Amino acid sequence: MNKKIMTPASRRRPVRDIMLACLLVLLLAQGLIGSLSLSALNSLIADNTAARVELMARQTSAQIQRGLDVGKPLGQFFGLDRLLGELETTVPDLLGASVVLADGRVLASRGQPPTAKPLLSTLHASDGQDQQEGIRPSSGTAQRRDGNRLQFAVPLEQRGSTVSGALILQVQPQAMQQRAVLKGNLEMLLVTTLGAAAILLLIFRFALPLQALATAGKARMVAPLLVLLLAQGVYAMHTIHTFREVWVGVTRDNSQMLGEGLQRDLNRVLGYGIAPEQLRGVERPMARLASSFPVVKELHILDAHGGLLVRANAHGLLANPAGAPPPRQEELIFPLHAKAEGPVLARLVLVLDESIIAAGVRARVMDAGTVTVVALVAAIELLLLLTLLMDRAFSVRKQTSTGEPLGLDDQSDMGKIVRPVMFGFLFALALPLSFLPIFARTLLHGGAAAAGAEFLMAVPIAAEMGCGLLTALLAGRLTDRRGWQTPVLAGLLVSMLGNLACAGADSLMSFSLARGLVGLGYGLTWMGLQGFIVTRSPAAYRGRNMATVIAGLFAGHLSGAAVGAMLMQQSGFETVFVVAAGLLCLPAIGVLTLMWPYRQTGAGSRKASAPAVGAQTSWAELRGLLFSRGFGMLLLGCVVPFSIAQVGLLTYALPIYLEAHGATAASVGRILMLYGLFVIYVGPYMGRLADQSTSKKQWIVAGGLIGSAGMLSLYFASGILAAAVAVVMLALASCFAGGAQTAYMLGLDNVQRYGAAGATSVMRAADKFGQMLGPLLVGGLFASMGISGGLVLTGAIYLLATVAFLLLAPGFSRRSQTDALPGQ
Repeated sequence: MNKKIMTPASRRRPVRDIMLACLLVLLLAQGLIGSLSLSALNSLIADNTAARVELMARQTSAQIQRGLDVGKPLGQFFGLDRLLGELETTVPDLLGASVVLADGRVLASRGQPPTAKPLLSTLHASDGQDQQEGIRPSSGTAQRRDGNRLQFAVPLEQRGSTVSGALILQVQPQAMQQRAVLKGNLEMLLVTTLGAAAILLLIFRFALPLQALATAGKARMVAPLLVLLLAQGVYAMHTIHTFREVWVGVTRDNSQMLGEGLQRDLNRVLGYGIAPEQLRGVERPMARLASSFPVVKELHILDAHGGLLVRANAHGLLANPAGAPPPRQEELIFPLHAKAEGPVLARLVLVLDESIIAAGVRARVMDAGTVTVVALVAAIELLLLLTLLMDRAFSVRKQTSTGEPLGLDDQSDMGKIVRPVMFGFLFALALPLSFLPIFARTLLHGGAAAAGAEFLMAVPIAAEMGCGLLTALLAGRLTDRRGWQTPVLAGLLVSMLGNLACAGADSLMSFSLARGLVGLGYGLTWMGLQGFIVTRSPAAYRGRNMATVIAGLFAGHLSGAAVGAMLMQQSGFETVFVVAAGLLCLPAIGVLTLMWPYRQTGAGSRKASAPAVGAQTSWAELRGLLFSRGFGMLLLGCVVPFSIAQVGLLTYALPIYLEAHGATAASVGRILMLYGLFVIYVGPYMGRLADQSTSKKQWIVAGGLIGSAGMLSLYFASGILAAAVAVVMLALASCFAGGAQTAYMLGLDNVQRYGAAGATSVMRAADKFGQMLGPLLVGGLFASMGISGGLVLTGAIYLLATVAFLLLAPGFSRRSQTDALPGQ
């Protein structure tokens, strides 16, 4: 029998299985980064097309506007069909265009123009407002997307700034350019994936024999991780280069197109016999061009010998410096002729703003880098799952007399079993998070212009949070009585039904009820997974295990939100909800495979929660738990203040604060990513250190001091960097206190009497309460004290609560215990 086991065929089977698993992880990771990158490239191409078409449309609308400015009614404007014909020849992406009155009546049209009513509604809704969704802030042009098509409405105004009509366009990005860019990106993705697969095959065939795989432990993940990092790094560098080249190329093309338009006008003037030195008033069209496209810093007209004749920018005529201007690296030169084949009489020079180009390149690099980070986070989670499967493949499995598994997993690292399930669960739930308020607005009668729209858009999210709070209170007792698997599986089913209900929602009420259903499922599953850690993890390792699970939560949240935004752009809102419901099957499979050996039977769960079942829980016991010095101060001095600061800063204050300092939405998202990355990768390490400490209280206090210091720092410094520092310090506060909170709480005598899972659910309910209170409190402080004052006072409240916990909460060292699990 031993001889049969040692045959070469059987010895190669584990290597084959591990190799196939590694290839699957590689394909999934490369597929994710490829999908995100291609979606981002599609968006970049669409944005560039929008900018170019808008420039041409505004040139046409400017000719119409000049007639309106002298009192000519739009309805009596002659030559509209000719202007649309010229626009059709200059915009190769154009599908159709029209000029319409404010009531939607069409005066002239070409091709297949879009329906004017939605675009006109956007223009009218933005009248008198500083910002309105669908309005390009640089020009006031309305824009909307219809599948792969882009639609624009350039307002035409009579005297008095009233919109009398609009120039309507519909375009589709050039398929040839789009296909060329995407084809090159796909080819690089294929090459890097095949190269990484070949390297993995060589490593597992020659560098890591079976015995090395069986004894390597965590080192087994090093080779796949390095290969994956290499593949994604090479592909990411190519993507960053593509982003840069596409953006710079389109920017120069747009400048070239504008310059050619002004060149034609100047050639026409020179054709009348006017010498370049006699041009008068030419600075006005030059200034209009510079103001319409900020990348154009200055425009110069030079004579045939290079002497400077006219110099202007967006503000008008500039003084001519002595001598000829020095040549610049970023400039476009257009020769001016009186006749098509005649000599060059002068030159038009467009000087591009190198600082704006450099800033745009940095933004594109940051966009590509963000995509890479999100994909890498998901890839590492897949590798952690692969490591877990490797460990189990080489484990020696036994069972106790009561059916408890022995030797299946490292008992000090039970969090790694829950982490893939938590990642899959949050990945699915986070898919629609990027557009929930936007989808809610589409269900309102009147859209953003509806009365109380800002409040009504928040109702579905509030319903989800409230239902999550409700089930957080119930799931702990359910875990104590029926085992952790009951709330976990029930929550997954309820969340699936809730997402399907969201896909079919046709009113704000039905959508709010559907999100409430999702919240019920979230609370059940989240508390059930925490119940697994509480009941199956040795007490000495609960802090690190809880930090590991929370890291999986944030990893799923980061990558799921990014994928959901991409999917929504391509397929619409309803598709995202349906996909989210389908993906919830994956964590269910994880529960039934990875976690199922540790399921609690009726007798097992009663035995595991004997302290809770020994006395019938009542409201009196709950009150006793809440008003006990240790548990009560933990909630009031740590859990609730941190949740107020966390949600108040991250979800409410940060976007408003950064917008006031000129940050873009992408910058806000990247700063929020800092929080998640610290919790994902620093949190588990800090949890291990907290577990090794004899006192958990000092870790909780340290977290409170760090987090409150981050909030208070905004009083002494301001700006984007200061906000990033505050977010990082709040993330460190979560890393310090997150795992220690659970370990501290489970060491309290009142908690032991009440029931570990039940007390954990009460603590998480308090966490939810703080999350609900955070935006309300911070919003009220903003209204009365301003942004900086509100944030500083929030930090002061957090600091006072931490000091109160330090002074009033009991401090005790970890009890010496065997930390035996049920059945051992």
